[in-house]
Amino acid sequence: MPSYFLGCPTPEGFETHVGGEMKSGKYFTYIIKGGPGTGKSSFMKKIAAALSDLDSPDLYFCSSDPDSLDAVIFPRLGVILADGTSPHVFEPVYPGARERILDLGRFWKSGELRANAAKIISVSDENARLHQRAKRYLGAVHNLGADIISMGEAALLRDKTAGYCKRLAAKVLPRTGRRDGCVKLRQICSVTPRGVLTQKSAYEGCRLFSVSDPYFAASDMILKSVSAQAASLGYMAVASKNVLLPGCVYEYLVIPELKIAFVPESAAEGEEIKKINALRFYDREALRERRRRFIFNTGAKRELTYAVIEALARAKTVHDELEAYYISAMDFDAVTALCEETAAEIRNNSREKA
Repeated sequence: MPSYFLGCPTPEGFETHVGGEMKSGKYFTYIIKGGPGTGKSSFMKKIAAALSDLDSPDLYFCSSDPDSLDAVIFPRLGVILADGTSPHVFEPVYPGARERILDLGRFWKSGELRANAAKIISVSDENARLHQRAKRYLGAVHNLGADIISMGEAALLRDKTAGYCKRLAAKVLPRTGRRDGCVKLRQICSVTPRGVLTQKSAYEGCRLFSVSDPYFAASDMILKSVSAQAASLGYMAVASKNVLLPGCVYEYLVIPELKIAFVPESAAEGEEIKKINALRFYDREALRERRRRFIFNTGAKRELTYAVIEALARAKTVHDELEAYYISAMDFDAVTALCEETAAEIRNNSREKA
């Protein structure tokens, strides 16, 4: 089963594309509410396991805690379970008809939490301060990244790159006669408290194309061109943006039906990898004129990325402390009962559809 991150942090806040799936009309969504440590991730893991005989779900992990699930999507069952708490707040648009709220907060002992109110507030505020710090550093990372990609765009040999894209697409994308393709945005890579991590299961078993491009502009053009061509031929293409650049600069591209994936050089592992050296699509003289600026920006961007990771790691430590207050105040037997009831409800609804 493929895994992704639910989304990624940005200087403006958390960003996710899963909300678009919820609004598509193809799914019934269970929005799970509750504070930290109330068992939302375990709830979704148990349901994913309980219904594994009916569907192989896509798993979406938390960028702030890569071991924690934020969402599960059952494509065949047409069901989504999602953590609807901050920073990825989801609310029903058609309550009961297309979404249902599962409030795990009703199973905590309010008196115990009120008794620890001062500590909970203090720890919560410290966690928020650390995430704000990470956002400020990430803003600086994005600014430096924007300057780097602007150098690439100024030196990009667009006609040469376009010609390569056309030849590449003809080589790797067989014609299908279909016209029902699409490009879906998913987050394969994200900055986390443990570093910049990749959900490798998103392209497990694929033939890999490794793209080396320190200026990002050529690789973005190649991946966007191939993804658009794949969609026009009836394939579903899964694209993932670079979390350390502003906007939506493609970094990963997976075409599951063809079992091919384009990944950055840093993520390419294994044998028989097709290497694409994107530097050949730039005017070398134009790059040399900006070399000192590029070296400075790259070094500063790397150091500031470390600062983002450190702030997220400290926030994770504080969040773990916050979770402890809620864990001790939870009735997990009641949570388990609701989990079993929800799994049975999804199973019964699937029988009715059949």
